[in-house]
Amino acid sequence: MFRSVLILPFVLGACAELSSGGGGATASRPSGQTTAPAPRPVLQGPSTSAAALDTVSEAEKAAARQAAASAPAGGELGQATVALGSPTDPGLWVKTSLVTQDTPGTVRTGAGDAIAVTLRPLGSDGGAQISLSALQALGLPLAGLHPVTLARTG
Repeated sequence: MFRSVLILPFVLGACAELSSGGGGATASRPSGQTTAPAPRPVLQGPSTSAAALDTVSEAEKAAARQAAASAPAGGELGQATVALGSPTDPGLWVKTSLVTQDTPGTVRTGAGDAIAVTLRPLGSDGGAQISLSALQALGLPLAGLHPVTLARTG
């Protein structure tokens, strides 16, 4: 009888856990209130604009447009989808797996805009990259993927 009295609190305690949906783990119930999302972090320090990173002058971009318009046909290399390459790498260039060494060429958009660029080897089979200055000279947005035609001019 004495043993039964000692076990009784444990048995009743287990029954209380079962009746509250326990089973050992306590589940949190929604309180009806939602928490607000954490605010976005504020970036500190200096930032650099695209205009500040674009080191090619408007005169150089105009000359690249003129050179593309009067460039002798050296052979179309193919279609490529370009994305912004390293914005700190200056100049008018496209990195592509279609060339194995630096080659003078042109890049033409579907709208017909074209500029003279240096075609650089990409070194992998990944998507082509285009310089910040070349994107701006073609009037393309910095974000996104852009279908272009690449051609050799020499």
